Amino acid sequence: MKVSRVRDVKLPTRGTNESAGIDFYVPNDYPESLCTIEPGERFFIPSGIRANVPDGYALIAFNKSGVALKQGLSVGASVVDSDYQGEVHLHLVNTSSNTQTIEPGQKLVQFLLIEVDHCEIEEVEEDYLFSVESVRGTGGFGSTGVL
Repeated sequence: MKVSRVRDVKLPTRGTNESAGIDFYVPNDYPESLCTIEPGERFFIPSGIRANVPDGYALIAFNKSGVALKQGLSVGASVVDSDYQGEVHLHLVNTSSNTQTIEPGQKLVQFLLIEVDHCEIEEVEEDYLFSVESVRGTGGFGSTGVL
């Protein structure tokens, strides 16, 4: 995947050759005044990277396990479509009860490059939606075990 830096930032990397996630970093020039994240606060920062996501794929953000566990910083909705040509942004929420600090150069989010199926959406009558009833049926959250 081709990428370009638009800020002073480390290029995305993988932790190992077999790592699924592509690590994105906090830009080195990210203002110190914005590096403190209060409990419950949502924040949205530029990654300093533009990515040419291949057609038929999307970059989808996931937590860095260490960042989520140690700092309580969890990824918010972050999907980068193949037709998006702007700077990738990182959306996180401080789910901890403590003020957190992010550091310029810190690994913050990992993205997975995932193939997507651009299926056609076809409306049908509800009675014709499923040809066979599944064991689960309409059971939702917690229906297959404890939440």
